[in-house]
Amino acid sequence: MIEYAEQEYSDEEVYSLLAPEVGEWFRRKYGTFTPPQKYAVKEIHDGKNTLISSPTGSGKTLSAFLAAISELLTLAKKGKLEDKIYVL
Repeated sequence: MIEYAEQEYSDEEVYSLLAPEVGEWFRRKYGTFTPPQKYAVKEIHDGKNTLISSPTGSGKTLSAFLAAISELLTLAKKGKLEDKIYVL
């Protein structure tokens, strides 16, 4: 089943999903999220299979990696990061 993202989240809503270290790095490096990131990061964070279609350079890859890196960092800080593959 295909669903289309209908809600664009605010920068602060997206920042609230990220581990503080990831959010701080992103804020220093980029400042604000691109529209594809505002639609996708929460969906990816929530574990939904997500396909992003937008122009080259719009932040698609970073959308996926922000959620993944943030989750890995959170698991590591809790001592729950196992020696296994988490992201392909």
